[in-house]
Amino acid sequence: MSRDILIIGGCPKCDGDQLACRYNRFEKDDLRIISWEHKCPNCGFRETKAFRSDDEPADDEPTDQLSDPATCPYCARSAPF
Repeated sequence: MSRDILIIGGCPKCDGDQLACRYNRFEKDDLRIISWEHKCPNCGFRETKAFRSDDEPADDEPTDQLSDPATCPYCARSAPF
């Protein structure tokens, strides 16, 4: 498993300046999981999104969001690897 955390700026809930964008990647055999999390250490605000290689896209998911799981769906930063 690999992780990368980057402080990206202001929290949308409390306006704190330590909102962190975390990228996680897990691979085992044919399974790949990529997840993104935005979290504020001040107020606890959190939003997450995970992409699994064995999941079928949901009908209500925008296809542009699914096309590149190596891009954060919240701040559009690219995965570090």
